Amino acid sequence: MIKILLADGHNVVRNGIRSLLEKESDIEVVAEATKSEELLQLLKHDHRPNIVFIAINLPQTTEIDLIAKIRHGHPAIKVIVLSSIDDEKYILQAFKAGATGYMLKSINSVELIYGIRHVYNSNERYLCNEVALRLLDNLIHTPENTFDVDASEIEISKREIEVLSLISHGFTNQEVADKLFTSKRTIESHRQNLIEKTGTRNTAALIRYAVLNSIIR
Repeated sequence: MIKILLADGHNVVRNGIRSLLEKESDIEVVAEATKSEELLQLLKHDHRPNIVFIAINLPQTTEIDLIAKIRHGHPAIKVIVLSSIDDEKYILQAFKAGATGYMLKSINSVELIYGIRHVYNSNERYLCNEVALRLLDNLIHTPENTFDVDASEIEISKREIEVLSLISHGFTNQEVADKLFTSKRTIESHRQNLIEKTGTRNTAALIRYAVLNSIIR
């Protein structure tokens, strides 16, 4: 059973989402919140949802902060954001803060339910189809970068690929170190070595280099 804590400040919207979710035999809304403070209080007590579904209309910085607080205090709980904000930078911030899924409020009910099940059943992030297609379209129409260093001429170890992959998913140096059972300093060293090997300027350029050269997928 997928247990959801539903957070939305508008009664009509919240009731509509709850009604939609409760039609599914494998989904249960275990608690509801109308404000961020109420949501955090509910998590401190007996409610232990698998997913927090955030549709509260908050200032952008406040919402990002809320996601981070949920993930920091309850790392096992996944967070899905339902928002009207389709700005790519904001969506990236949401994922960096710990969101597991991001959907626009224009999403249809079929994809909404699919996204919830996908997040619950896997350790993968979920981005709604509308935003994913827009990002793909932007990539298609962005001129390919030319790199000074040919990827076929450099050697990248299996461990460096593991580090690259985790960094590309938004994990910090410390989080990567924890996952690979090593030190933060070691990860920082791997990251810097990779930047030097590839001739890139920073981490963002390094990830782009790795993706465009099929080093990671």
